[in-house]
Amino acid sequence: MKRIVILGGGFGGAYCAQALERRLGASDAEVLLIDRNNYFIFYPLLVEAGTGSLEPRHAVVSIRSFLKRTIFRMAEVVEVDPARREVALCPAESSEIQRVPYDHLVVALGSVTRLPNVPGLERFGHGMKSLTDAVALRDHAIRMLERADASPDPEARRALLHFVVVGGNFTGVEVAGEFHVFLRRASRHYRNVRPEDCSVTLIELSDRILSALDPDLSEYAARQMRRRGMSVRLHSSVAEVRSDRVILQNGDSIAAHTLIWCAGIEPNPLVRRLLLPTDPRGYVLCEPDLRIRGLENAWAIGDCAVIPDPGGRPYPATAQHAVQEGIHLAKNLRRVLRGERPRPFSYSSLGSIAPLGCRTGVAKILGLKLSGFPAWFLWRSVYLFKMPGWARRARVALDWTMDLLFAREYVQLGVHRSAERSPE
Repeated sequence: MKRIVILGGGFGGAYCAQALERRLGASDAEVLLIDRNNYFIFYPLLVEAGTGSLEPRHAVVSIRSFLKRTIFRMAEVVEVDPARREVALCPAESSEIQRVPYDHLVVALGSVTRLPNVPGLERFGHGMKSLTDAVALRDHAIRMLERADASPDPEARRALLHFVVVGGNFTGVEVAGEFHVFLRRASRHYRNVRPEDCSVTLIELSDRILSALDPDLSEYAARQMRRRGMSVRLHSSVAEVRSDRVILQNGDSIAAHTLIWCAGIEPNPLVRRLLLPTDPRGYVLCEPDLRIRGLENAWAIGDCAVIPDPGGRPYPATAQHAVQEGIHLAKNLRRVLRGERPRPFSYSSLGSIAPLGCRTGVAKILGLKLSGFPAWFLWRSVYLFKMPGWARRARVALDWTMDLLFAREYVQLGVHRSAERSPE
């Protein structure tokens, strides 16, 4: 029996394995998925899981329940030997190295947040890439509210409750909008804090936020954010991060104790250790049919791969792309196992949606543009039905309903960063 080994259980790897289960019989091939975690994060709901409108555990999906016939192994990948067609891995809580042969290898290792060499960023910056990041940021926000409530100095209170978000992409805009609402609503529970003390600044290097959308929708999003009291600074970048302020490249100083970095990604560091062909940035180079360049039986999908579109330009790294790439690769693997030629991947865009907080959003779906409440309602509807499993959809719908009917509990969950901010 042929063996297909998938490295990475994110959107690309998990949906590829699920599509293989549907298209291959039990005797056609054995599918083995390897990941360091036994779950994948449903990223579109990550920010809401952090701000409390959604139970955090409802934003993760168990790989074992998502897949039926796929063999799952929770382990760290150590190396790949393309000549021998072997993967070396280290099972969880073990130092033993095991070698697993494969007939076809799928690299779907995803990405991590790209942290440029900005002084103080690694020490004082916060990310939004994992469930731990989201919940820890919520705990941090409540800690800032507690510190502000205890401070007699109005200037100090405003600095403690000023959140700076870097990156005007989908994640950055959602983080800015949701935490602006979170802070202002939570401030009502603090006698010494006013909603006006809470502020958010969104910093974007280019000339507009949400550059993946049409200019009129980007302008609407920026206008809505400014109307609600947020600051949107374009053509700006960060030069230094300190414990109590953010220094911009133009010399401006923003008094703020919180910086959230949402600007850019880079491949999983493991990719560089696998001795696969990569571009200068470390992304795996692929042919249009998703095959890794120069390798007959190795393929790559998702954020870690450079896959050219019909015009030769790389597809962007989004969850929609990863899911469609995983499904297309399953079809190609079935063709190859039957002795047929694989087909080039072609992405069919279904549109883009971005929530802005306060039950507003922007969207472009199948050429139709929406903004305000209809876009926000569509965003929730779309991702509710994209969530795997009816039981999980019911839990998410119940969470959202409870959030509409009752006030949130603004309480820490006890998840903290390993190294908290400390004055320099």
